[in-house]
Amino acid sequence: MAPRKKVKDLNARSTWVQEVKEFRALFDQTDKDWVGTNALKRKIADHLANNPGTGLTLELFNEIVKWKLDRQEARTRHTRGDKVTEDLLREITICAFGLRHTDRDSLTRARLMVLQGIPGVGMGIASAILALTFPDENGVIDDIVWKVIYGTKKESFWIADYRKYLEDLLSASSTLGWPPQEVDFFAWKMGRK
Repeated sequence: MAPRKKVKDLNARSTWVQEVKEFRALFDQTDKDWVGTNALKRKIADHLANNPGTGLTLELFNEIVKWKLDRQEARTRHTRGDKVTEDLLREITICAFGLRHTDRDSLTRARLMVLQGIPGVGMGIASAILALTFPDENGVIDDIVWKVIYGTKKESFWIADYRKYLEDLLSASSTLGWPPQEVDFFAWKMGRK
């Protein structure tokens, strides 16, 4: 087995941002994934605006998991099961969403670690919760998007991977003038083609 390449030594492909920009220019805005993603972001934002300081409900959490995993949702259901209660979920998300720090990297790391305290939640679902709740600050780490950005296949992710990915995503976001979650979405859609 080849040694694991250090994340800090991994460079983004030079053409991925332009490819995503061109893909979006031709994108059908009525696409069900696009419409569903925006509806879910609005639902989360509305819930948090109407219920400040309450965190996520179990219903919203389950919608996020289904949105992230789609047809693969059953693969993590056994690790979540009855362990994810309304109270536990609310307390963990209140904690994660309430965290504040002047250093973006430290804040992101802390939020991801707290969210992974939810039974059955790994880096992918934790990043999905952050991306849908804070779309101007985060994206969803995913093997498809990773391949679009870095040109390599990767299936499991760690905090260091997310930090590198977010750095490149935020750079692309600044270049394109789109929220990071949207850059992530269009890279994901393009990578699925």
